[in-house]
Amino acid sequence: MFFDLPLVDLVAQAAARPDLLRQHYGELFARIERLDVVLQSLCDPTWNWIAAELDRIGSMSKPGGQGTLLGIPVGVKDTIVVDHLPTKAGTRADVGQILQLPQSPAVTALQAAGAVIVAKQATNQFCSSAGPAQTQSIRGKVFFAGGSTVGGAVAVAAGFTRLALGSDAAGSIRHPAALAGVAGLRPRKGTISDQGQINGSLSGQSTGLIARSAHDIASILEQCPGLYIPPDTEATFDKDLLTIGVPDISWTGIAPAAQSALRLASSRLSERGYKVVATPVWQTQEAQDDFFLVMSFENWLFHQPLMARHPEIYDPAVFDVMRGGETIARCDAEAARSRLANHRKRFFDVARAQGVDILLTPSIPWPDIRKKAGTPRELSGVGGRFTAISNIYDVDSITVPAEKAPRGWPRSVMLHGLSIPLSSLLVCAKDLDLHQPTLESA
Repeated sequence: MFFDLPLVDLVAQAAARPDLLRQHYGELFARIERLDVVLQSLCDPTWNWIAAELDRIGSMSKPGGQGTLLGIPVGVKDTIVVDHLPTKAGTRADVGQILQLPQSPAVTALQAAGAVIVAKQATNQFCSSAGPAQTQSIRGKVFFAGGSTVGGAVAVAAGFTRLALGSDAAGSIRHPAALAGVAGLRPRKGTISDQGQINGSLSGQSTGLIARSAHDIASILEQCPGLYIPPDTEATFDKDLLTIGVPDISWTGIAPAAQSALRLASSRLSERGYKVVATPVWQTQEAQDDFFLVMSFENWLFHQPLMARHPEIYDPAVFDVMRGGETIARCDAEAARSRLANHRKRFFDVARAQGVDILLTPSIPWPDIRKKAGTPRELSGVGGRFTAISNIYDVDSITVPAEKAPRGWPRSVMLHGLSIPLSSLLVCAKDLDLHQPTLESA
């Protein structure tokens, strides 16, 4: 299939044969219409919209065009604004229009590079686990599909898009990516613009990407420099040997399958020349409590005026969750924010003392979570033991499929870059990713 080509080949063919690109997209749209009735990963995709996107990029295939991502199909989480498409955030109202939000700069950068926005991606209402999305797991209806960027993960895994633009406040990109067997990046906050999206101001939330592999994510960032905003404090790095720290997680009670993936990843990294060591680096319960207190308070500040004007757009359960921050006093939230700064300092002091550059953890406690094992909210909370590390301490984090299970479903692990550039983390992720040709043939 055309859209299964390596990204560089896909772009080259789209530029060489623009007359065939519309045909390829017609076939893709037919596939979406046939399969997404069940998966429900995308929000009301239409051929008229896709045709308009193809018309928009038409001039980029001509000499002098700047289409570095020409023809790449992309999905955008339905909390992120795309001009001329509604931004409903899992509701029945166009919340983006109500709030008069501008188009996301990240969307603008992708479009300017020639990417085709296929459709918005289904999400939980306002990214809340109390309002689960209707998206079905790529593995079947009895499986849990993950957190709020679930539509993007399923769309990428199903082949509807090659890239998904989403957001991650405590694993909302990495949980569904891991469960779908694809790669999910939560970069440091602000690395990809948080503007033009609902709740983009939350201090723990970051805009990120889902793609088939870490290689695809790295390629997208390289080919679309307007998407990437280097942090002011990005580390300079000149070490020849990266140290991978693996914390003791025996107390978490993770499944044997998840432990197997972690052992395999550790072994593979060691074989590829990384130094792998046991480490005490880990989040504290106090840091986690303070982080979620601040998040709840900020969430309430955002939703309070919207709930007052438009209470009808909220699912009752989501309404109750959002009101949870109402009981938090501003002074308590500010005190928690101050303590978070100290938590982060101690965390990085320990990492530096240990010489740990990257933390290796499971992505989720069980690679095949069935719905009957617990509610999505409960399962997300348990999984958050691993994903919330990067949100609390604001570090780059990526989940990659690292092992193929006996039934064929990938099992994922997660890498957290502690004091290294994102580029170095992505190199390590590519060394692990099961979807890399060197690993598939190993």
